[in-house]
Amino acid sequence: MFRVLHLADLHLGYRPDLPAPVQEEVYRERNGVLQAAVDLALDPRLGINLVLIAGDLYDNHRPEASLVEETIRELGRLEAAGIQVITVPGNHDEITYNDSVYRREANRWPGLLVTEPMPAKVATLRLNGDTCHLVAMAYTGGVTRVDGPLKAFPPAEGEGVNLAVFHGSLDWDGGERSLPLDGEALSAAGYDYIALGHIHRGGQRQLGRGLACYAGMVAGKGFADPGVGSWTIVTLGDGPARVEQVAAAVRPWRVVDVDVTAFHASEELEAAIRELIDPGALVQVRLAGSIAFDLDLEGLQARLGHLCSYLDLVNDTEGWAPELLESFAAEPTIRGLFVRRLQEKLAGAAGPGEAAVIRRALWRGLLALKGGCGPCRL
Repeated sequence: MFRVLHLADLHLGYRPDLPAPVQEEVYRERNGVLQAAVDLALDPRLGINLVLIAGDLYDNHRPEASLVEETIRELGRLEAAGIQVITVPGNHDEITYNDSVYRREANRWPGLLVTEPMPAKVATLRLNGDTCHLVAMAYTGGVTRVDGPLKAFPPAEGEGVNLAVFHGSLDWDGGERSLPLDGEALSAAGYDYIALGHIHRGGQRQLGRGLACYAGMVAGKGFADPGVGSWTIVTLGDGPARVEQVAAAVRPWRVVDVDVTAFHASEELEAAIRELIDPGALVQVRLAGSIAFDLDLEGLQARLGHLCSYLDLVNDTEGWAPELLESFAAEPTIRGLFVRRLQEKLAGAAGPGEAAVIRRALWRGLLALKGGCGPCRL
């Protein structure tokens, strides 16, 4: 029996679309994820024998020199401790380019750096007394032959554990650089475990006698790509592959949906949002529904922004409730005149598309008459 730390899609070097200084903080934290992974693998209580990196270790093929040096140093710690390391290039840190980090640093890269452009047996390892046959590849533009999903996989060998590592898309053809993989062919190959990278949300699927697993991206890249927040550890050689998830100490990205329709005052909405905010997280609050009160997004941002690492207020509401708009329209003010004219245009709208544009103009115009929307994103 042996234990594997399956890593993928760490995307070291990625800078999130966040304001300073939180952008720099999150950037530094991401670049520290590999060190955290190595520390985990070196914990004797976990008994890790092998570390697999299934692609996109970096966010691009030319990471900063200091980041490369740090990576080599961290992977070297594993080698020094007798833990074997396998690195498979991905599509972000593609080996295709002449100036790719994997071409420039191949001679001093710790462990086994996979460079074969097509699926091939790349090593036979001895891990905790077990034999492990390893199949892998590195997509290489102009050399890798991709004509539809890849189907030509070396068959599993009779004795020992058969392990495959790919950075690709299982039964989904997202184009050549997504490295489409044929599930039926992988099933027929007979591998015990297929370590996958490329799909950030993670997931598992039984393929014949073996298990295909996307480790997922540990630390998120944004609200639409929040990562899985956990490490993937696999036990092999003693029956079917067994996968466990271990929580990772990474800053979470949280999306909170709030329907404002149920609230009758701004104070009620603010109290509800306060209860939903995770203090240690990057939080996006998406407001939906109809507004029955005068919504002050700028004020909400100012009063709530300090409660978490970063707060992003997104207005997806349908606009003000009809009764509130009627009260605005009845005012003997510029705001009243503006609302009446937009209501007339809305009544004469040629179709849903034009009506949506008018409603948006009404929303933005009312915010402008209040002095703007401040730092909030509309």
